[in-house]
Amino acid sequence: MTKKLIHISLQKSGETIFRARQIRKQRHKKGFTLVELIVCIVIILILSAVAVPLVMRYIETSGEATDIANARTACVEVVSAAMADDKTSPLYKRDGLYMKRFALVQGNDGWASDMENVIVGGVAYRDQVHWKPPQPKAGGYCKVYFQDNALFINWGGEDHINSISAEDFLTQNILRDIVSDNYKHTVINSNEPEHQNEGTKKFMDYARENGFDLKEDYGAKTWQIYVKEQNGKTVLQNPAIYWSTLELNESMVEQNTPVYVPVIGYRDGKYDVYRAKVVKYNTGTANEYLTLENNFAKVADGTDGLGGTATFQYSDYDSAKAAYDTLLTAFEANGGTVKDSDLTPEMKK
Repeated sequence: MTKKLIHISLQKSGETIFRARQIRKQRHKKGFTLVELIVCIVIILILSAVAVPLVMRYIETSGEATDIANARTACVEVVSAAMADDKTSPLYKRDGLYMKRFALVQGNDGWASDMENVIVGGVAYRDQVHWKPPQPKAGGYCKVYFQDNALFINWGGEDHINSISAEDFLTQNILRDIVSDNYKHTVINSNEPEHQNEGTKKFMDYARENGFDLKEDYGAKTWQIYVKEQNGKTVLQNPAIYWSTLELNESMVEQNTPVYVPVIGYRDGKYDVYRAKVVKYNTGTANEYLTLENNFAKVADGTDGLGGTATFQYSDYDSAKAAYDTLLTAFEANGGTVKDSDLTPEMKK
C-alpha cells in the first residue's frame, strides 16, 4: 500500500512539474501585440509609398528611352531613303514624302524624363515646328517623316487626322486601284459591310495587310472617303476624307428627332467642319449599318439642306480642330446632338 501511495504521489508531482513547464513555455511564446502589428503595417505602407512610385517611374523612363531610341533609328532610315530618293522603299509615300510609324512603348501621357536638352535626328525637343506635339500620347504612335527637305517627328497625341496623315492615305495607290470609270460607288463608308461595297472591301483588305487603321491610328471612329462627285460619274481628282471621333450607336437613330454629330474633313488642301446626320442604311436587312448621311454635295455648296450652314472651311488644321472641338463640346452640352445654331459666325477664322 505504501509503495502504491508513493507511486501515485510521484506521478502527480510529475504531472504538476510538466504543467508548470508548459505554462512557462507558453509564456515565453508570447505573440505580437496589436500595437506591434499596426507599427509593422505602417512601416510597410511607408516603404511602399516611397518604393512603388520609384519603380513605376523607372519602368516609364525605360519605355521612353526605348521610344527615343526607336525614333532615332527611324530618323536614320527615313532620311537615308529620302536622300537616295528610293521610291521602292516601304517608307516612300509619294514624291517628297517618306514616313515611318511605330507604336510607343511608354505607358503614360507626356514625358517622365527630362526632355529639355534631348535631340533626336537633329530635331530638338524645344523645336515646336519639327517636334510636335511636345507631349506623346500613351498607347499612341510616333511618326517620323521627311518632307520638303526637312525632318519631322510627330509623337501623336492628336485625336484627329492632320494634313500629313490625310494626304498620306488619300494618295495611296489603293485609292487609285479601287476607283475607276466603272466604279459604281461614290463613297467608302467605315461601317459598310465589306461584301456590299467592292471599294470598302479593297480598302479594308489593304488596311489589314499594311497595319493601317484609321480608327486606332488616327482616332477616326467613323469615316467616309468620297471618291466621286455626287452624280456618281465623275471621279474626283483628289479624294476627300470626312471623319468624326464619335462612335455611332443605335440610340442615335432611335430618337424622334435626327441626331447630328460634329465632322471634320479634308479636301483639296483645306479642312471642312460641319455637322452630319446619323443615318441607318439597309434597315431591316442583314446588311444594315450606321453611318453619316452622304452629303458631300451639300458640304461643297455650304448648306445642310435644312436652311442652315453646313460647313466652315479652314486653311490650317489647328483652326479646324478648334472649331471641331467647339462642336464636340456643344454635342455633349445638348445631350448628344449638334444644333444648327451651334455653327456660329464666330467659328469662322
